[in-house]
Amino acid sequence: MTKKLNNIIETGKEKMKVKNLKKIEIGLLALINAIIGFNANAANNNTKIELPKEYSENITIEGQEKDVFDYDFNNDGINEKVVVSYSAVDNLLNAVVSIYTNQGGKDILTYQVAFDKKFSIKEIQEMQKMLDKVKEYYPEYSKNIQPNETRYVTIYGDNRNSDISFDKVKFDNHSPKDLNNFLFIKKSSAMLDAPNGNAVASLKFSEKPLILFDMVSDASNSQTKWYYTEFTKRNDTNMARKVKKDKDGKTVAENSTPVRGFVAGSEDNVSRRGFYWDKMVKRMELINRFITETISSGKDLYIITEYKPLSHDKPSEKDKFGNKNNQSIVGYTNSKREGEKINIPDQTVFRVIGEENKMLKIETPFYGGPYYIEKVEGTYQKAENIKGEVNKFIAIDPSSQTEAIFQRDPKTGKYDVITYSFVTTGKDGYGSYETPHGAFQVAFTRPYMTFTRRARGGDRTIAGRSDLAIAGSARYAVRISGGGYMHGIPVGLNFKGSTLNTGIASKIGTYKDSHKCVRHFDDQIEFIVGWVNADSKIKDKDNTIPEEPVIALVL
Repeated sequence: MTKKLNNIIETGKEKMKVKNLKKIEIGLLALINAIIGFNANAANNNTKIELPKEYSENITIEGQEKDVFDYDFNNDGINEKVVVSYSAVDNLLNAVVSIYTNQGGKDILTYQVAFDKKFSIKEIQEMQKMLDKVKEYYPEYSKNIQPNETRYVTIYGDNRNSDISFDKVKFDNHSPKDLNNFLFIKKSSAMLDAPNGNAVASLKFSEKPLILFDMVSDASNSQTKWYYTEFTKRNDTNMARKVKKDKDGKTVAENSTPVRGFVAGSEDNVSRRGFYWDKMVKRMELINRFITETISSGKDLYIITEYKPLSHDKPSEKDKFGNKNNQSIVGYTNSKREGEKINIPDQTVFRVIGEENKMLKIETPFYGGPYYIEKVEGTYQKAENIKGEVNKFIAIDPSSQTEAIFQRDPKTGKYDVITYSFVTTGKDGYGSYETPHGAFQVAFTRPYMTFTRRARGGDRTIAGRSDLAIAGSARYAVRISGGGYMHGIPVGLNFKGSTLNTGIASKIGTYKDSHKCVRHFDDQIEFIVGWVNADSKIKDKDNTIPEEPVIALVL
């Protein structure tokens, strides 16, 4: 065992207070020597370690330790030379596996394998699973390899961690199973048996194969990124759970046999997405630390109150967080209103840390700070019911069109996933906006959501807005920021039938498409509204205000 690895384990003993550390030491040593147990560096890309093309005994890697051993990956009786390079980052081991193959009597760098996430030194079993995949996938990432070619591989793992539990999922009608990292198919694409090989399946628009690894090459004639994927054909890929029946009304069983193969990673035909559970939890923990620090320092928590229904909005530029000035206030980087500024949306949680030039100096858990806002009555108020760490979170990821509902266990500090699904978030356009990014306290829920259109002759217009008329409605609604709601499938006033059969429902989990809101299947949002409300008796006309605070986090 190297001195560096010993130091890492000793640090882990002190910081993590792991029981049975001797067992972990032995496990780490055995796993490293057997190429099934070091921790992997994950950067969501192919992080290259600069190594010589031809192996030599005096290879050094600046800032990293290394272990070298032989292993016969393809069972041809000829050992490959394996260089495991690793370094310590807090209680994590960052590592890359470089594999040299014998070509013409020389050991040539042929594969360099990294991983898409980091592991704690106490997660021996998870490390073993990931390193087993280096061997498991070798027959795939070695297909059609050319002489003197080097391939850079990133193996994808589970986005969940020990702080997240799926044991208490209460609603899964639209929840995809085991879908952590996936490709979103933008247009019909072939799944191949090897890079530039033969087709084994055809993937259609909106289908979502699981990503097992991706790969790029330094070969001059191979500039494509390849994704090695697994896909199971289903009747409906946006999880609407449609049931296919034959002419006699009997349910037709789906072919659930998974198919594996390579998909070319052109931006025109695919995009990489995922349910990034760990990223969601990291943000939630950041918000709770912010709340705890604020309360323990004797300060108050506030929210922005800039909700102006049916207001005449003016065009504005996006700030660095992707937010426009729709139902927001301006945050300046100095009290003289000079330099960079951001748009702080309605319902944003913040704290006041001072006052300067008649401006409030504030900080936020999502945008950081400090920022300066105008001290104008009615644009903010105290968050009266946030008394400590928040236990109920809604996490929305517009980049992947995914959403998850979390309930934190106050005893353990861990997060139970209650439900999750694909959604449709807002897009920029004339009279429409991206769903604002930030951390917002849920304002209220209601059993419906109405939407408007420009009035035409003979329409019954809205009070105070002669240019607008009611166009239709959606079932159930949760107001998260300004006029941005979570709601069901919007339909016209005279609609009859199932909303599952509408074109809007078919778009869920595809692209940003709403005016600002977050669209759900009707039964999904009905469940969420019940969960948000719980037993709240606080009513304001048709609105129910949750007694327990709920934070909506839009990544």
